[in-house]
Amino acid sequence: MKDFKKLLAIKNKVGLEWTIEPAESGYPLGAFTWAGKLIESPLSDGLFSLRNIKTGERCWLCADSAEKDGDSIRLSGKIQVDSSTLTFSGILNLASDSAAACFLLKWQLDRDLPNWEVCISYHKDFQNSWLCHLYPFAENSKFLSASPLEYVGVPSALFYRDDFSLGILYGIDVASDYLNPTTWTSQVGLHFTDQVTAPEFRVSKLQASVDYNFQLHIIFSQAGNPLPMIAELVQSWIKLNDFKTDQLIVRTPQEALALFLDGREKTSAWKKGFGYRLEEGDPESNFIYLGEQPLSAYFEYLIFERTGVSLWRERAFEQMDFVLKAQTTDSESIQYGAFHTAYDLGKLAFDSDDRGRNIGYKPDLNAYMARYILELWKHVKEHEGIDRQDWYSSAILASNWVLRQQNADGGLPQKVDVETGAKSISSTAGRALPAMSIIHALTGDNRFHAFAESLEAFTRQCVENRFYFTGHHPDLPPDELEEASIWGVIEYWLDKYDRTGDEESLERATSDAYLAFLWWCPKQLSWVRNPTQCSAAEQQHFLQYSIYCYQNRKIQCLYRLAKLTNNTLFSDLYERILQGVFWTQVVEGDQQGATYERIADPWLARNDYDESDFNSLGSKYIGEQSLDTMLQLLEMDPQLLIFEN
Repeated sequence: MKDFKKLLAIKNKVGLEWTIEPAESGYPLGAFTWAGKLIESPLSDGLFSLRNIKTGERCWLCADSAEKDGDSIRLSGKIQVDSSTLTFSGILNLASDSAAACFLLKWQLDRDLPNWEVCISYHKDFQNSWLCHLYPFAENSKFLSASPLEYVGVPSALFYRDDFSLGILYGIDVASDYLNPTTWTSQVGLHFTDQVTAPEFRVSKLQASVDYNFQLHIIFSQAGNPLPMIAELVQSWIKLNDFKTDQLIVRTPQEALALFLDGREKTSAWKKGFGYRLEEGDPESNFIYLGEQPLSAYFEYLIFERTGVSLWRERAFEQMDFVLKAQTTDSESIQYGAFHTAYDLGKLAFDSDDRGRNIGYKPDLNAYMARYILELWKHVKEHEGIDRQDWYSSAILASNWVLRQQNADGGLPQKVDVETGAKSISSTAGRALPAMSIIHALTGDNRFHAFAESLEAFTRQCVENRFYFTGHHPDLPPDELEEASIWGVIEYWLDKYDRTGDEESLERATSDAYLAFLWWCPKQLSWVRNPTQCSAAEQQHFLQYSIYCYQNRKIQCLYRLAKLTNNTLFSDLYERILQGVFWTQVVEGDQQGATYERIADPWLARNDYDESDFNSLGSKYIGEQSLDTMLQLLEMDPQLLIFEN
């Protein structure tokens, strides 16, 4: 029997130390300490483990040999399991000047090993209580079971103590061909149960024909507060993985806007006197989406201001006048002032059915509508001297209705029952939060400022502190995890910084943007032809990679962050995402200028379109994401699209 006596340790410049104390059976993974403080209970049972999928039995594997090699520790060993021999080796090292560690584990089998999986964790027992975040599967959660692991952005999960005293990003080296459905990496899962199962990656379907090579990163932060913690972890991740955006050049903003306007002018999606049909390709989309129609009208009036083409003024007025017909004008109604958000072109009736799902009036959308009604009112008054008080009054009625819907926790319900007024749980007010401050600026009514501040308090405590951004898509449940609303919150903080110079607001906007970065695919996936970098899983129910803005100012926010922080990361992300949107534009036909709903389907989740192609694109939207992007471009560049009359 070997005598394992040699204690091994490596330490870096920031005081992170990795110590392996040998056990009777060999060398385990050991323990991390930072500035002399233990990160979590040492993993003294083994370097990694095998788990029987059927019985849950664990078999821990210690290394037979271990040597310190400069700043690294090299380990190796073998074990007999059932009728298979598993040979393994590992390399442990620390980043030289940041709180980050790397663990490369390699193994081979001489025979297939059915019913077992390799499990890799960085501790076993618990001295602290932890929560986890992995978009879009878990946020602020004591439990995670994602197997197989798909539709993550950065392939790392966030684990953090209840008191935020420590945060950890635990993930796969982005340089590897991670989560590829055509290779063994498609069999990777990630599991965690607080006080029961330490965070661990599991690799299943173990085969003799495969050389397994699995490199993991473990990044630490002691920032002490949730948002600085995210910023520190992501900055360390970017440095450790040498992240850079790939160059993608599709067309200029001028060319993209011209393409969009040419198609929008001619499309059959325009219904005179009503507005634009939402999309083409989804049988449930035969409606005018009134929730975005004030923005559409405002956008087209801006085009009229810059070009003098009367068509755009006419359409702007037609759309806005039709929106007013969707409002409850009975002053005795509990819903006085509320807008329906759709007009069914088949039934020729207003509703808030949102594709027949999640029916109810939408406060967040109503605030969004009121914002752009007032923006249009202001521009028409200033440009033509016409004061459309009917528009103005309608916006105020809708805003007042939104104020009356506030839940006891200070948030806004995602939906309100049309008949009874019953409210859903609060979700992220990604539209209402920035909208109410803008409505205050446009009306001078301090009630809207006070309401924005109360929504800010809810956002701080119940959204940002939990990394819990939900409810933006009105056709899905209010607790649905999704990306879009975080950009409304970022817009609010940037606007507040512009108004007040409050540095905390800029810090919050920056940290929230770093959180969103974790949700984006960091590179070109090897098995997908379409661009994937900076795309994100739209939401839990629609697991596809999309690149668009959805009723938010993502592109403009990145542009503003780049200017305010002088951080080239944000300018690079702005350019990449903008070109990604342009890549999804339809370049010809009746929907020219529209954007596709997705940029790729890397794990073939969207078979509702009878497609089995990683590169499928889905429906075409002449509104929503395409429209949102084009409005941001207009607002960012006053010289864009000035044509001769």
